[in-house]
Amino acid sequence: MKIDPRPTPPSVRGFRFSGVHGGLKPRGKRDFGLIVADRPVPCAAAFTKNRACAAPVTVAREHTTDGLAQAVMINSGNANAGTGEKGLSFARWSCRELGSTLGIDPEFVVPCSTGVIGVDLDRVAYSRAISLGADGLSRKGFVAAARAIMTSDEFPKWSHRKIELNGATITVAGMAKGAGMIRPDMATMLSFVVTDAVVHAPALNTILRAALPNSFNRITVDRDMSTNDTVVLMASGLAAGGEITEQTSPEFAQLAQAFTDVMDELARMIIIDGEGATKMVDVVVEAAADDAMAERAARAIAESTLVKTAFYGADPNWGRIVCALGYSGVDYSADALAIDIDDVTLVRDGALVSDEAARVARKAMRADAFVLRVNLGVGTGSATVVTSDLTEAYVKFNSAYTS
Repeated sequence: MKIDPRPTPPSVRGFRFSGVHGGLKPRGKRDFGLIVADRPVPCAAAFTKNRACAAPVTVAREHTTDGLAQAVMINSGNANAGTGEKGLSFARWSCRELGSTLGIDPEFVVPCSTGVIGVDLDRVAYSRAISLGADGLSRKGFVAAARAIMTSDEFPKWSHRKIELNGATITVAGMAKGAGMIRPDMATMLSFVVTDAVVHAPALNTILRAALPNSFNRITVDRDMSTNDTVVLMASGLAAGGEITEQTSPEFAQLAQAFTDVMDELARMIIIDGEGATKMVDVVVEAAADDAMAERAARAIAESTLVKTAFYGADPNWGRIVCALGYSGVDYSADALAIDIDDVTLVRDGALVSDEAARVARKAMRADAFVLRVNLGVGTGSATVVTSDLTEAYVKFNSAYTS
């Protein structure tokens, strides 16, 4: 179930992009991307909660604490994770190298890496990649950058929105990479969203923290949290219409919604592109004790190996859903439990409606995308987690990832 996202996103005022083959991957594949602002601009960032975080994550955290950035530097094919002090030294050196090449402060460079863990990067090859990436910077290089950050992705992921604020046209455009090792609980493998809106770092941070639970933080492919997860928002401030400062204003809400829409679309592309995936499933839990319990139940269902294989086989085996609920630790009413698949009523009052209902549900589950709705019957809490099915192709791919 693969898609090719169209149309191509427009350029974003105040930013240049590039994506080149710098020699970090074989066979001429793009492996190095840059996003460069014309000057230091407001930024907000979030990173993996994995305690084995990669060296570039450590450095990126340091470089974004002041809410300013000018360049995001991304390599694919090597995560620079599990590389100890040597990896940290490399990440800091790469920022100095790019800073020197572009004539910018290395403290305003945000380094990001993705790929195989536990392998050192080569400074000679990386220096060449930086030089080629800098030479390739263009206002129209967005798609090239999106392609350069791919690893096991089947297609480049990008999304954009145009909105009218205070009489001015504002652009929000984002790219992401990710297909496996997806259980972010903060962001995604890598994602970068830029805008030309006039908005400062505190407001961007508010937008980011509000958008994450409704986008990247509600997806899962395989329950594995990456060592490199990073999301960065940047705003050039070159659009007309004035600064958006009041966070209770309609303009702020409209801008925040544009970011959320872009990030949600990117998150869903990651699920669609899940390694070996053939289906995208929205697991919706309703009538839980509260929203937190609803999310806990939804994650238990969405991350269950047995449930995910049932999704693949279009098997309406609702006993597997009950099993996941049982070990989730969430209260539910066995006598009031209800389960629907799209508009098919499968379970009511804790029992299968009929064999015919199961047959119709099986047909609904053969679609590329469907909604599994579970009513716990104990409260008003609700949550959604978006997941993929689990297939033989996932196992085959990951059994030989470094081969």
